[in-house]
Amino acid sequence: MLYELFRVLSRVLGALLWRLEVRGAGNVPRKGGAILASNHQSFLDVFLLGAASPRQVRYLARRSLWENRLLGAWMDAVGAVPIDRERPGKDALRGVIDTARGGAILGLFPEGTRTRDGSVGEMRGGIGFLARKAGVPVVPVLIEGAWRAWPRGRRLPGPGRVRVTVGRPVLYDESWEDREAAADIRRRLLALRDGTDEPRRHPHGDRAACAPLEGEGAA
Repeated sequence: MLYELFRVLSRVLGALLWRLEVRGAGNVPRKGGAILASNHQSFLDVFLLGAASPRQVRYLARRSLWENRLLGAWMDAVGAVPIDRERPGKDALRGVIDTARGGAILGLFPEGTRTRDGSVGEMRGGIGFLARKAGVPVVPVLIEGAWRAWPRGRRLPGPGRVRVTVGRPVLYDESWEDREAAADIRRRLLALRDGTDEPRRHPHGDRAACAPLEGEGAA
């Protein structure tokens, strides 16, 4: 109930302050786990993903935040997924993989940091590892305009125009290397920016990069 309240508030504020436009929300799978892989423009992005998705989005948060009982209760209420940053690399992602396999929608920002100029940066290899090992669809989500509304270095957001475009869900298999999958996700975000739904080329040549899922909505 708390999550739904904040999602409604996000949509209302998005419409009033940032003229929020959402395209392709029907591409979020109606059931089962999935990963929403978005570019990272501002502190608004968490609320924008939640406003764009018809299903609850769960975000990663460092496990130490649960040491505070009140904050931990808040994290549980909004469905945050704890991640142990003290564990090395891929071992810390095991719990995240289990969460996705269990049917959750995970919201991730694979660039790892907010943009300074609105460009889509390189994706970290961890998203490729998650995409392959979790065995759930990856849904590319492009956020535009949020970096102007709340750029780095500004304490509070200002007015602006924001658009969120949800691409078609895709599956990556074990033939992909982590960095290849991460690079392909970035190509898909750039394709959404350029007004297409598929990247123009794939690192695996003429073979399809990964199969689009059928019956999950149109872009």
